[in-house]
Amino acid sequence: MAVISIYNNKGGVGKSTITVFLSDFFSSTRIAGKEARVAVVDLDSQSSSATSLMGIHAVAAAKSDKRSLTHLFKDINTGRKVRIADYLLKREKGRTQSRRIPLAELWVMTQERESAIDIESEWSQQKVVRLLRSLTGTLQKKFDLILFDTPANVDKRNKITMAALRTSDYIVIPSESSRMGVNGMTDTFNMIQYARAIENNRHPAPQTAGILLNKTDRRTRQYKLHHRELIDIAARHDTTLFKNYFPHAHTLSSAADDSLYFPTLREKYNTYYDHVRKAAVELAGRCGYKVRRIQK
Repeated sequence: MAVISIYNNKGGVGKSTITVFLSDFFSSTRIAGKEARVAVVDLDSQSSSATSLMGIHAVAAAKSDKRSLTHLFKDINTGRKVRIADYLLKREKGRTQSRRIPLAELWVMTQERESAIDIESEWSQQKVVRLLRSLTGTLQKKFDLILFDTPANVDKRNKITMAALRTSDYIVIPSESSRMGVNGMTDTFNMIQYARAIENNRHPAPQTAGILLNKTDRRTRQYKLHHRELIDIAARHDTTLFKNYFPHAHTLSSAADDSLYFPTLREKYNTYYDHVRKAAVELAGRCGYKVRRIQK
């Protein structure tokens, strides 16, 4: 069981789309002889990954009905008796007549902007860490994997994102082999170090699982110019680049479009299925656990 944050302080690197890709594939695996149960916690108030997985109307309804992560925190803080299941959205298993793998069940929790602002302006960092740690502890009893999709451009005032990084077991850093990708790494690792320093004696600091390249073409001049720099940056921070990567492809952009319906993994990812499968398998290995099935 693992809690993984998808984080880069630079925007536009594909944190939400990568969260969607990984949640799709991990939810279609077997862990300990049973179908894996995966929960996605979308910490960006734009709710890009939540919307991609659940659809815009379901996410909007959850926020309107005060069934978001930040509303859950407020309800707990006021002493209200809560059922965490009431704050989770469930994606039902896909229906298909073929023998291919259907899109699997998974669960999603979103965040609402105004309630998040209230929490981050009024509550202490330690209080937010305690609440999120308690929540992940409860979720880990029901789920095999929890993915935090984090926003960009955060700083020490963004207590919810800092709490997510602190309570994670692993952090995956999406990036591109470009000058802007390289330039964003210093701030990203600085914020990770800040999150690690937040006191939480009962939980070890998160490990960096690696830098996962997105929208990458190894034939380009940018890749050839900056790939070595990214390797060196990763080494300085005691991590490495993933061997597998995601290409810049229209099919992968479509896979994160909630207006399109796909009954199976193969139909959703098409010719790029193996790119995503291999990256998911590599991440599982980097996080120290084996998956029983992500079919070729």
